[in-house]
Amino acid sequence: MPSIELICVEQHEPSKLPAFPFAICAEPQLVSHRLPSFFQRNFNELRGCIYHLGSPFCDDADYEGPFFAYELLSERCRDSIPPRFLEFAPEFLPGIFDLVGFLLAASPAHLVIFTTDWQFGPTSARRYRKITEHTFWQRHKSRKLRLNALYPVRPNA
Repeated sequence: MPSIELICVEQHEPSKLPAFPFAICAEPQLVSHRLPSFFQRNFNELRGCIYHLGSPFCDDADYEGPFFAYELLSERCRDSIPPRFLEFAPEFLPGIFDLVGFLLAASPAHLVIFTTDWQFGPTSARRYRKITEHTFWQRHKSRKLRLNALYPVRPNA
């Protein structure tokens, strides 16, 4: 199942977040919920807090299964064979947009590391150079964000 994890770089404690239409698990230890993780070695080189995004049912108090973000993906993304691009479902996109902006404002380093890690995605992981928040969302809109990728996102100028 797909894992989507964001690191708020140099943040000391997780932020108190507003309500979102999806599950979020925030932790001060940078440990991926996806094992094996393409990006754990990158996480080990950073300081900050990690935010794991999950499908809405992951927030249910009775739920004890894995924390994953499959339902956050658009049908087009989930149904592509092989799945290569990251596209969020329209009902979750505004919340994820807001979360990225919120974490950028909360980061003392003004940097959020955005990762996707899916065993059914591309077999190799990619690590990209820093891009602006605007560029990140433009790539999302044009289906040019890749699965199994790490994107350092910085605020717009």
